[in-house]
Amino acid sequence: MNDEHWMRRAIEAAERVAGRTGDNPAVGCVIVRGGTLVATGATQHPPGPHAEVVAIRAAEAAGALLHRCDLYVTLEPCAFQGRTPPCTGLIIEKRLQRVIVALRDPHPRVNGAGLQALRAAGIAVSEGVLPELAAAGLADWLAKYCGDAH
Repeated sequence: MNDEHWMRRAIEAAERVAGRTGDNPAVGCVIVRGGTLVATGATQHPPGPHAEVVAIRAAEAAGALLHRCDLYVTLEPCAFQGRTPPCTGLIIEKRLQRVIVALRDPHPRVNGAGLQALRAAGIAVSEGVLPELAAAGLADWLAKYCGDAH
């Protein structure tokens, strides 16, 4: 199974929470090890956790060795303290081996900063996997920060 397969699974997770994440974007995340799905997460209504945190907690509960796992997420992990800590901090702390992102987050406090933080920590990052498909589910969020660009 390839990156597109796993990103589709993350997009499906996001679709399941569409309209139920308050003012947060509906983001989906999956964690994979060696071609096997380990955990799935989706953003919860505030003040609940973001998709990455939900998936990491589920992976840990399943006994996964996160430093051997890849994380697929529909939107770039946040890089600032808001209602919740930055997801990039947890990803770095858990030492996931690779992060694959569908779309860069246009939010002015993120917009590449999450990807930069992950790369600076030595985590391999890929972006642009199924961006159009992910953008369809994030249309309202993208419009808020990008206008009609998406």
